[in-house]
Amino acid sequence: MINGKKIGLCLGSGGARGLAHVGVLQVLEENGIVPDLVSGCSAGAIFGAIYAAGTDLYMLEKYLGTVEARTIIDLGIPIHGGFLSGDRIEEVVMTLTHDLSFEETRIPFVCIATDLVSGAMKVFEEGKLHRAVRASMAVPGVFTPALIDDHYYVDGGVLEELPVDVLRDRGADVVITSDLGIKRNFFDPEHPSPVDILRRSTDIMQAQMTRRQVDKGDVVIRPDASFMGLLKINGYEESVEAGRQKALEALPRIRELLGVDGKTL
Repeated sequence: MINGKKIGLCLGSGGARGLAHVGVLQVLEENGIVPDLVSGCSAGAIFGAIYAAGTDLYMLEKYLGTVEARTIIDLGIPIHGGFLSGDRIEEVVMTLTHDLSFEETRIPFVCIATDLVSGAMKVFEEGKLHRAVRASMAVPGVFTPALIDDHYYVDGGVLEELPVDVLRDRGADVVITSDLGIKRNFFDPEHPSPVDILRRSTDIMQAQMTRRQVDKGDVVIRPDASFMGLLKINGYEESVEAGRQKALEALPRIRELLGVDGKTL
């Protein structure tokens, strides 16, 4: 805590745009702003878990430069619910989180997923990090659902792109959000296909959900990594830098809320 205030950090979903979270985390660490609790959804769950496990953020950035998309893309069987199995990404997350469980992280961490059968939100805060992250990042139709304890889970972003409430529920006084926004698909209203209409409708729904969650944060950091796609890794340096720049812009407001002066804490 800083001045008796419990800090919550919420990392939103966004596919490969989540690389911008690394820049945000770097700036916060450099300025002595260490959250007391981290929540994540989808891409935010990936980088939140890695951060909470204690992985060095600068080594992580260097590692990202060695990863090629083809090494983490593993084709699944569409009849099983997705074109990608997600096994390779889970293996990477397991390595980068040192195969830790939630109970072993240096910073308390939670992530969310959506129960595909009940439609309820699942808050993961126990068990292996990589298994929960695999559930949180299971973009419907892209990755096969994650099976955990007889429940099938898909991406938490189906219900909440930014899991702010879980931080408030656990006592966070100041909530910082890293919001990657919604990746909007091109839409031609004069010649739409059924898929175009479905995508556009999903965009609208997700934008409304995210707007309500963003309003619950005390500080909103919005890195612009719109040039990144769902699994596009090329451009990671620009994404990290985008996160750094927006986090630097947010520092005065964060310091004000925490009641601290100076460049670092």
